[in-house]
Amino acid sequence: MKKENLIFRLSNELGNQLFMYAAGYSFAKKMNRNLYIDNETAFKLKKNISHYGLDEFYINNTIAPDKFKFLNFHGYIKRKFFLKLDKIKKKKSFYIEHKNKEKISFFNEKFLKCEYGKNLYIEGHFESEKYFTDFKKEIVDQYEFRLKEIYSKNNYYNEIMNSNSVSICIRQNRFSEKLRKIDSTDINKSKNYSLEQIRYVKKAIKLISSKISDPKFFIWSNNLNGLDEFFPKKNFIHVKNDQLQEIGRKPLLDLFLMTQAKHFIVIPSSFNWWGAYLSKNKNKIIIRPDDKNFKDFKINNLDFWPTNWIKI
Repeated sequence: MKKENLIFRLSNELGNQLFMYAAGYSFAKKMNRNLYIDNETAFKLKKNISHYGLDEFYINNTIAPDKFKFLNFHGYIKRKFFLKLDKIKKKKSFYIEHKNKEKISFFNEKFLKCEYGKNLYIEGHFESEKYFTDFKKEIVDQYEFRLKEIYSKNNYYNEIMNSNSVSICIRQNRFSEKLRKIDSTDINKSKNYSLEQIRYVKKAIKLISSKISDPKFFIWSNNLNGLDEFFPKKNFIHVKNDQLQEIGRKPLLDLFLMTQAKHFIVIPSSFNWWGAYLSKNKNKIIIRPDDKNFKDFKINNLDFWPTNWIKI
C-alpha cells in the first residue's frame, strides 16, 4: 500500500528550522507517512528576510516538489482557499500548531491520532524536545555539519576544544529589530531585556564556576557592542567571525563552534538551545533562565526547556 504524505512548512531562522524538521521527522515516523520539506513557501512570502538553511546538514528526507508548495501570489490565495475548505472536511488536510489564549504553544500530540487526507500539511514551530525524544539519535546524526572540516579551521576552534569552554549567548535589540517603525518603547524594552540577560548570565557564571575548574568563557551575540563593559575581553572571549559572510554560512559557523563547547549558559533562543543540545560532551552542564528573569519577554512554548537543564 502506498504511504500517504506529510508536508512540513519550514520558516524563520536556523534554530526554528531545526526544531521544525525534528518535529516533522518524528510526526512522519509516528504517522507512517512520507516526509516532504517545504523549503520555499514561507521564505518567499517573507521576501528573503530569512532563508532555508538545513541543506548544510545531512538530513535524509525529500524536499517537497512544487505541487506540494504554495508559491507566488496564486499559491498564497490557493492556500487560503484550502484552509477555509478544510473547516468543513471530515478528513483534514492541514494542521497548524495549537496555541492557548495567551498565544503560547505547548507540547501536544493529540492531533496525530486524528484522520487526515492523503496529503497532510503541517505548520508551526513545535519548539519542544518532547516532540522528537523517541528519535533523538536519528535526528542528532542528521544534524552533522557538512562543512565541519572547513569550520574546524576557524581561529576559535582550538581554543574552544582545548579548554573547559563555556558558551554564553546574549540577544540584543530584541524589540527594536522589527520591520515596522520602532519607537522609544521598543528601544527601552530592548535595553531592559539586554540588562536582564546580563544579570542572569552573571549569576550563571558564578554557579558554573563553582562546578567546574578553570572555565573559559566564550560570548556570542547578534551585537557585541557594549558587552565589554560587563564582560571585559581580558576575561571573556567575544566571538566575532568575519569569515563565511555569504547567506546562511555565518550562523552555521557560529552554531558549529557553540556545539564544540563543554558547558553552556543559554538564553531564551532556539539558536543557542540547539548549540547546547547538539554538544556531544557527556558531562555538559547547561544553565537556563527562569522565565521570571524577564519582564517583557515570554518564551513561545511552555515546554521549551529540557527538564535536566539547570534553572536559575
